Amino acid sequence: MKKDEQRMTARELAPDIDSWPAEWMGTREDREYGKRLLPFMESFLNFLVSEGLSAKQLKAHRDNVALLGRSIITRVSKYEEHGVAPLTMLHESVEAGGLLPDGYDQMTEKGLRAFERTCGLFEEFLNRKNENGD
Repeated sequence: MKKDEQRMTARELAPDIDSWPAEWMGTREDREYGKRLLPFMESFLNFLVSEGLSAKQLKAHRDNVALLGRSIITRVSKYEEHGVAPLTMLHESVEAGGLLPDGYDQMTEKGLRAFERTCGLFEEFLNRKNENGD
């Protein structure tokens, strides 16, 4: 990276991130839960940015993180799991085969694999943070 180049931040990659919970919600309780997911998602997106991925890859991961959030909120709302800690729900959702995204039956195989890659990276990120005590 050249001296005068600045790295993008998660906020620049996803300037609408604060509105995601309102987009995901069915109830006010869902929105509040979604807000509690955002710090983990923002931290993960910042990590991806720091990895030097291409703009295309970053945008795909951003979209998949938003889809993951929507899918988590659907699950939390459907099964009334608002009392489950967001970090626990994230771990459960990104583990291999843990959660299919909303609308998965309408996704292409390529799109589904991309979602799974994002979840795999998110799982590695969460595990690394846990190992480091962050």
